[in-house]
Amino acid sequence: MKSFGETIKEIRTARGITQSELAGSLINRTTLSKIENSFEEPSYENATKLIKRLGITQIEFDYIRNDYQFNAKEQIIFDLFNIAYNSEVNKIASLLNRCEQFPNDQEIQKIKVILKAFNASSLREARSLVIPLWKTQVSKTDNWNVLDLYLLNMIFFVFDDDTMIGISNRAIKTIEEKYPFLKSLETNFVLNKAAILMNRQNFDDAAMILVKAITLAKATFRYDKLLMAKGRLAICQKDKKEALYCLKVLKEIEADDVYNGLKDEIEQFDSRLS
Repeated sequence: MKSFGETIKEIRTARGITQSELAGSLINRTTLSKIENSFEEPSYENATKLIKRLGITQIEFDYIRNDYQFNAKEQIIFDLFNIAYNSEVNKIASLLNRCEQFPNDQEIQKIKVILKAFNASSLREARSLVIPLWKTQVSKTDNWNVLDLYLLNMIFFVFDDDTMIGISNRAIKTIEEKYPFLKSLETNFVLNKAAILMNRQNFDDAAMILVKAITLAKATFRYDKLLMAKGRLAICQKDKKEALYCLKVLKEIEADDVYNGLKDEIEQFDSRLS
């Protein structure tokens, strides 16, 4: 395994960031040079801030530091984030089995609940699994970490509208204040909040937040999310031609799930677009 300093230097140089730019007002450049050459170890707080300034998560940093390999727990978290749909039954079963290696790990126990919710046969069953976790742990946590945010995004569908709005607002604020490198995840929460507002017929507020979603999607080069945001904005603005254009492009780029989602919404709000 590489030292902390070696890993910082590797990522910094790969991203074309100078020592002065990374150090900023956090530490002086000489101190950073000593850290990179393993002559000095930063405090935990400064180490965390340096990693954030590089625009990566702690898991990504550890992955690079460990010669591009995850340990068993990190691999579970990584694989969880890469499950695209709750229909991937075999992957979910495999992850649940691997979670048994960590019977006393609180984060892994959270993941087990989410995976079981994915396997649930009904929304009611999924809620019965997730709501206790939300009420006893996640909602009472003062500071949501990256894993909490990802897990909430994955189980967003089980909550009632008011809770979803509250989660969205807090998640967006947390990402903006603590994890600005999670713009793609922030886009998800913004899009989800917009969808709830649209379902409540609050199209003016939905349109305002969709402008933000468009900016975020552009910044992260997520054209599927960009087209979804533009499609929803078109619905809010009663622009059927634009909504159908976004749908057409989603089909062309083979973003099938986003395409199906927007298609359903265009049908749902058809009377508004007529």
